[in-house]
Amino acid sequence: MNGWLIYDEIGANRNRWFIDRLIMLAKQKGINLKLILTADNWKNNDEFTKIDFAIVRTIDPSINRFFEDLGIRTFNNYVTSSVANDKWKTFQVAKGLSIPTMDTVLISEKFKPSVYPFVLKSRNGHGGSEVYLINDEFEYRKRLQNINPQNYIAQKVSDKIGFDMRVYVLKNEILAAILRHSSTDFRSNYSLGGEVSVAQVDNAQTQIVQKIVSTLNCDFVGIDFIMNDETWVLNEIEDVVGTRMLYKCTDIDAGQLYIDYIYDEMRK
Repeated sequence: MNGWLIYDEIGANRNRWFIDRLIMLAKQKGINLKLILTADNWKNNDEFTKIDFAIVRTIDPSINRFFEDLGIRTFNNYVTSSVANDKWKTFQVAKGLSIPTMDTVLISEKFKPSVYPFVLKSRNGHGGSEVYLINDEFEYRKRLQNINPQNYIAQKVSDKIGFDMRVYVLKNEILAAILRHSSTDFRSNYSLGGEVSVAQVDNAQTQIVQKIVSTLNCDFVGIDFIMNDETWVLNEIEDVVGTRMLYKCTDIDAGQLYIDYIYDEMRK
């Protein structure tokens, strides 16, 4: 069995340990898993036609779509990638499934905020990047000078900032939940210095997770919740979900579970 593990160069440099572990674990299963960088011009030869699957660990839904159009299995699939990597699409899917979220609007150059503060988010930002807390009109106008408004959404601020929970999901199984908290930033991302600890998922969150994974047919994702009015509401879905918090806070070997899952899926 042959597969590709696809990263962009920055992601590959940041996740070298996890990459090496996936390749080693795949080899133990009899899988030849090869690291491919998006800058490698891999479309210029026909080697990709000989693979059985692709693990896409870079944010580019067109890659998932390319392989699926050829009948090659991708992890995650194109639908998951396209929705999870666009916060506006995520909001629309959540609304269609009656999943609670913070009020969200797609902005434009004519958008005039009526309430401050609010959160300004890039539709395709990742890891807390391109997320801004806008406190007044001056901050908003200044921020507009450096962004394309059509690529951003405006979102109501939750009443408990700097605090969220990531739920790790492998197909239909919740692996763990990690609580993230920052006392110095309204963003709680671990990569930005947030503190992390193991948490418990409540029944409402479990139902939301089940709705999302059944609708998108996800393989391995993170589903992020924020707290508002003493209730967990959906914040984002992570397609290329990191595993550092799992390895730090639990005994779960995400790499082993993921490779075992892929092996079983490909043998069906």
